[in-house]
Amino acid sequence: MFEKKYKVKHYKSRIYNPIRGKIIRIALIVLISGALFAAGWFAYEPLMKAINNANKEIIQNDPVSKPEPEKKPAELPQEFLDKDTVAVTVPTEKLYDISEYYSFIASLDKEVTAVVIDMKTAGGEVTYKSKQVSVQNVGAASENAVDLASYIDTARRAGYDVIARIYAFEDSTAPYNSADMAIRYESEEGVLWLDDSVDNGGKPWLNPYSDTAQKYVLDIVYDAVDLGVDAILLDGLRFPEENAAMGYAYFGVGTEETSREEILARFAKRVYSATVTSETDLLIAFDGERASIYGDTPTYEADGFSPYIDLTLFAGKKAVDGTEFGELPADTTEFVKAVYASFNLAPETKTIPVISCGGLTAGQLRSAVRALNDSGAAGYIVVYDEALFTGTPQNPDEQPPD
Repeated sequence: MFEKKYKVKHYKSRIYNPIRGKIIRIALIVLISGALFAAGWFAYEPLMKAINNANKEIIQNDPVSKPEPEKKPAELPQEFLDKDTVAVTVPTEKLYDISEYYSFIASLDKEVTAVVIDMKTAGGEVTYKSKQVSVQNVGAASENAVDLASYIDTARRAGYDVIARIYAFEDSTAPYNSADMAIRYESEEGVLWLDDSVDNGGKPWLNPYSDTAQKYVLDIVYDAVDLGVDAILLDGLRFPEENAAMGYAYFGVGTEETSREEILARFAKRVYSATVTSETDLLIAFDGERASIYGDTPTYEADGFSPYIDLTLFAGKKAVDGTEFGELPADTTEFVKAVYASFNLAPETKTIPVISCGGLTAGQLRSAVRALNDSGAAGYIVVYDEALFTGTPQNPDEQPPD
């Protein structure tokens, strides 16, 4: 075996040893690597901040990368039955005189939010100019019939919502002009049936079973929807009162197979179908006294109901639920709350009661409307009375006078 010999290189100042050269090179590599690592370590944080800031600036200046701010949904118009409506009826005589109508609108109290305009009165008179063939054929329009669109526009520009009141089958005008729509006496060939004797002011009625009568009323409803009223108050949706005369009332062949309540419910549904796709709400009026005393509260398809309340008719009577109404007090708050509760309405039912001012003092009216609000009504309609204030009291906390 030969022993390995180192190759000796001769330089000017020294002799080069290959082992020592390798060690030096390794040491230099380690030293340089450590220095680079240390430099990188201390430079990392400011470097990353610089990079992040640069990226942030790029994102902020780049409209494509910037996320769109979340948009709020457009605010929907408030539903009519959620507005705390305070309405007053427009007297017919003021409707037929344009200057009187303007004065009436201008005189309303600041608390009033809506007006009620009759399109078809309880007497059957049509107050406006209709293009419906059925309405024109019946010929029940007043000789003073108005351009209702302009009247509605006047009310709207003054800041008021508009409720159109339409009496359905309570109509003593159309039967004389179109007997096929009327209740007849004993048979189809009979004369017009009257709800009482002529001497007692007996009146004819439209026949709720008559398709022609239903179409006639519906055409007026369609006019109201086309005019864009905020709500329709469908009144007179009933049969005549039960009395001796009703024993002679003839409604048509086969009508006994469908109950009166059912035929009214079907018609109410037809009216609701005419309004449901529009922005017009349907309110159905009913007799508050009958609902309280006899339990005749309707359950028709509608957006809301309007019980007609004449407080003087409740005094001294007893409701079907056992509630006893005493004399009408000066402060009607508790009296009215008891009346409203006796209607036995479903909890979710929306109501805008119609309150008669007849026989009431200003204090009784003020406390009555406060009681309706406290009972959950969505507002109220005051039947106009020259002698009484048409709106709510200026100070709602004011105690009614004795």
